[in-house]
Amino acid sequence: MNSKAGRLKKTPLYIWIFRAILTVMGITYVFPLIYSFVTSFKTMNEFYGNIWGLPQNLLFGNYADAWVAGRIGEYFINSVIISVTTIFFIELFAIMASYALSRLHIPFVEGIIMFFFVIQMLPSETMISPVYLMMAKLQIMRIPYLPIILGNLGWSLPGTIIIMKNYFDTVPRDLLEAARIDGAGEVTSMFHIVLPLMKGALATCIIFNFTAVWGEMMWAKTATMTVDKGIPLTVGLLNFKGSYGTNWPLLCAAIIIITIPLYLLFLFLQKYFVASLTAGGVKG
Repeated sequence: MNSKAGRLKKTPLYIWIFRAILTVMGITYVFPLIYSFVTSFKTMNEFYGNIWGLPQNLLFGNYADAWVAGRIGEYFINSVIISVTTIFFIELFAIMASYALSRLHIPFVEGIIMFFFVIQMLPSETMISPVYLMMAKLQIMRIPYLPIILGNLGWSLPGTIIIMKNYFDTVPRDLLEAARIDGAGEVTSMFHIVLPLMKGALATCIIFNFTAVWGEMMWAKTATMTVDKGIPLTVGLLNFKGSYGTNWPLLCAAIIIITIPLYLLFLFLQKYFVASLTAGGVKG
């Protein structure tokens, strides 16, 4: 006990300050989710009677009502189609582009990477109007899913290429030279030798990109202004709130449904994600 108390006394003040800040940030992040989860099981009378209280009975019917009556089920399927398709093409194009930039001796690689950095730094809001005008002239705005997928693909590719290229640079060149001696081409080396070594980088990009695409609202709202099909969850939640503006338990149930895929994806890929974050700390 004395040694433990001694360690506590020797802990610098700034460490305690950082711990307090992280604790407050954690509570700030988690509390809205917990509040929405608790509220999603309430009746309207319970909600207005005591918005901070616990539900007397767990009303699971709110989730069914939100899924069917609120059309959350339809919006959920649309978001899955948009997100999975977008992530597939982002990762595919980023892998090929980053491998080429890292291993194929392309001229002006540093300039290309700097150009990607500049694009990545631009707020997506500044590009929404030009992208909308171009797609409208191409007459693809009324095609379900396509405008949202193309927009997110363009915004996510530069950052993903930068991350993947940096990871490709860490792969020993001797490994690729040995593969070439054995007769492996560039495509074979990329997919069968290099890519299996980059599960952490791939998981990191998938998590970040899926979170961005799944939760993106401004472009999705703009791209679906003239259509009633292919509406994702973020836009559908606004419509849901318009139809059930005073039914907060149903709205909270819809919010919980939206967040479930994000947590499931992270739980599935967390070991690769954590490995990618800690990989740099164990080298050298």
